[in-house]
Amino acid sequence: MTQPTLATRRLAVPGRPATLRRLTAADAVPFAAHIAGDLSRLGEHLPWPAATSSVDGARVWLENHELARDGRVIAVGVWDETRLVGGAVLFHHEPAAATVELGCWVVAEAEGRGIAAASCLALLELARGGLRAERVEWRTTPANTRSRRLAERLGFRYEGRLRSRYVLRDKRLDIDVLSLVGEEIDEALVLG
Repeated sequence: MTQPTLATRRLAVPGRPATLRRLTAADAVPFAAHIAGDLSRLGEHLPWPAATSSVDGARVWLENHELARDGRVIAVGVWDETRLVGGAVLFHHEPAAATVELGCWVVAEAEGRGIAAASCLALLELARGGLRAERVEWRTTPANTRSRRLAERLGFRYEGRLRSRYVLRDKRLDIDVLSLVGEEIDEALVLG
C-alpha cells in the first residue's frame, strides 16, 4: 500500500499554537517521554502506552505505523510549541472492504482544548480522501466515557457492544463499536 500523504498543519485550538504532523521512528525519544509523562492515565484504557513509554518500544510502535505494517496506516502527533501533547492513528485498514479504525489520545494537561477532535478530523479527511474509506470505526471500552463522548461529537453512531472482546492488563473487557459510514464521514468533516 502506498502511504497516504498528510501535510503538517497548524490546528485552530484554544491556548498555545498547536501543530499536527506525521510521527515517524525518528520521533521515538519525544514520543516515549510524552507517553511516560502520563502513563497511568493513558494506559487506563489503551494497551500500547506500557510498551511505548521506553524509547525502544516507541521506536518499534512508530516504525510499524510508518511502514504500514499489519493494517496500520499512520500515526500523527500534535505538538504544543515543542512538546508532544496528543495524537491519533488510523489502523486495522482493510483496503478491499474500504474500512479503517480511528483512535486518539491526549495528555491530561492538554485536555479540553480540542486537540483530540482536531487530530481525528485530520485523519478522517485522510481516511475518506486518501484511503477512500467507506466505513470508519471507533472502538472504546464502556468505561472510557471521554472517548465515547468525543466519537459522538464527531458524528459516530453507536452500533453495539462486543462482549468480552478486549484484553487489557489480563482483564477481559467489553468494547463499544461506533462508526461513520459513507456520506456520514463527509458530514463529519463539514460539521467539524
